[in-house]
Amino acid sequence: MKDIDYDLLYSSTLLKGTNSLEDFHSWLENCLESGQFKVDLTPLNSLKGWSMNESSGAYGHESGKFFKINGLFVEREVNDSIQRWTQLIINQAEQGILGLLAKKIDGVIHVLVQAKMEPGNIGFIQISPTVQSTRSNFTRVHGGKSTKYIEYFLGKNSGTTIFNQLRSEQGSRYYRKRNQNIVILLDDNHSIEKHQNYFWLTLGQLRELHKVPNLVHLDCRSIIGGMPFSIPSELNTPQSMPIGNRENLNSLFCSDSNALYSLRDLVSWFTNEKVKNIKHTKLISINDVKSWNYDGNSIKHDKGRFFDIVGVEVYSPGREVSSWSQPLIKCANGGIIGLIAQVHNGILHFLIQARFEAGFIDTVELAPTVQYSPKNYEVDTNIQSPHFIEYFTKDSKYELLVNTFLSNEGGRFFESENQHIVVKVPKTEVIELKDGYEWMTLSQLHHFGSMELTLNVELRSLIFCLTLT
Repeated sequence: MKDIDYDLLYSSTLLKGTNSLEDFHSWLENCLESGQFKVDLTPLNSLKGWSMNESSGAYGHESGKFFKINGLFVEREVNDSIQRWTQLIINQAEQGILGLLAKKIDGVIHVLVQAKMEPGNIGFIQISPTVQSTRSNFTRVHGGKSTKYIEYFLGKNSGTTIFNQLRSEQGSRYYRKRNQNIVILLDDNHSIEKHQNYFWLTLGQLRELHKVPNLVHLDCRSIIGGMPFSIPSELNTPQSMPIGNRENLNSLFCSDSNALYSLRDLVSWFTNEKVKNIKHTKLISINDVKSWNYDGNSIKHDKGRFFDIVGVEVYSPGREVSSWSQPLIKCANGGIIGLIAQVHNGILHFLIQARFEAGFIDTVELAPTVQYSPKNYEVDTNIQSPHFIEYFTKDSKYELLVNTFLSNEGGRFFESENQHIVVKVPKTEVIELKDGYEWMTLSQLHHFGSMELTLNVELRSLIFCLTLT
């Protein structure tokens, strides 16, 4: 695996592979021009095959597959205080596959991405993994066409599995939801047919595309952003790489002796954060969720907070089925996902929080410094703003290492985007740590990424944006 580790790192530093980024944008334009997409907002009570179950109080599909919208009762105990609330949540028990096929082309690892239409996507098409499919889809509950390349991720012996992990989805929106994130490196002598809507990119090219708003799908960011890199022993310095972002590479290659805290101390801290949070949850009827109302058209919060549940009718001739109906979560746009970066001991560190979310299988996962929606605080001034939000205001004076808008997953969220921001604070400025926050290097974050249910999806998305080019 040592050679693969180097090859992955090298691919992550290359902005040109078998195809240029100019080639990619021409291909993407052709995909958009050839597509015939239509998405119409439709009342929930008129969606074909979907309805409110009177006995369970859940909104779901007549097949019992795909997913449901449930209510959730939450009780959290932390620091001798107890918090209780109810909310809506997506209940999707089945695990999907988020898979990337990789192959060496001219000696450089490339990954096979697709231009995939999702009903909630901003701009219809986004760059998705080779396979992005729920179990209901790849087992063809819909009665449509099979998922392209799915056979490679269901046991076909054609390469080396270089990464395979179950990872959480948004803990504030999904109930105990995990997807399989998997990367398979095809054998050098294995030939593969490339379909029209698929394209080979280096890892560096894929990560560079985060700068284009709402282009790279969350599932791509989830896989690559949380994929741990094991640094080969002969690459003991970032200078061993021919090119790249030296500051980010220094943080990635950093040893424990140069980090502000040891990995052992950080693992102990994270474990303590999980232990001190006690959680009890129970799925309940939508009718029992306080402050939420279903009027047949949609499900909304009575103060306009959080999100709405809306219905859509979809037409997309390139998908497994050409038309279908489904509910989607419609969030208020303008969310902020932010990381504070600062140099400690000569190495770039990032301020990470251990964040509690009701839908996590565990109690907390590692998350960005800030993860919030300003609208929730505008309509209810009694709610305390998150810690460190002042670093991410419009008049912030700090250097921006990352500043781009990227979407939530378009199969469940309707035209939902968040601003991804990484600010670099001068090392001379003292930042007072709050309870539940710690500094970590990229090397340490990648180590945590080797453990399941550790990095939340928002943090994985931001790490993806920290390019090595």
